[in-house]
Amino acid sequence: MIEITRANFPEDSQIVANLFLGYLTFLFERAPEEKANIIQKYNPDDIENWVEKFSEIHARPKGELLIASHNGQAVGCAMMREMEPGIVEIQRVFVTDDARGLGVGKALTKALLDQAKEDGHKTARLDTGHGLVEAISLYENMGFQARSPYHEDSPFLDHLIRYYEREL
Repeated sequence: MIEITRANFPEDSQIVANLFLGYLTFLFERAPEEKANIIQKYNPDDIENWVEKFSEIHARPKGELLIASHNGQAVGCAMMREMEPGIVEIQRVFVTDDARGLGVGKALTKALLDQAKEDGHKTARLDTGHGLVEAISLYENMGFQARSPYHEDSPFLDHLIRYYEREL
């Protein structure tokens, strides 16, 4: 059974760090030619600062950071932040290799969408890499539609990113 819980800080800091490092490793494997650009955005040597930042920008009531567990082991995470009133962005949905195919990514994404709707938001946005075909399929099957870029956070990665949006 998959269990979705809200991350608590600082108690869950190491779990979030491990999952985020897994996410980075996954990105490096999917786009090895872009490793330097990915590190430019997310330096794994700075993981403690990233986890602290995540705990702040994804904190309730304007955000959410969820951890998925299966058989007592953390197997995924997903984050959400308010971009502006009525609009949230889903970020860093990640599932470990051993949990892929169990519906963890879908459960995490659905939990964030449900929370965003409950919080009164009307629109959810996200971006994902062109090479992350499983994520693209998941998001499109969950009603996300391709859209134009909505941020310029990492211009050195723009050529890799697809943008999506859906109404809640």
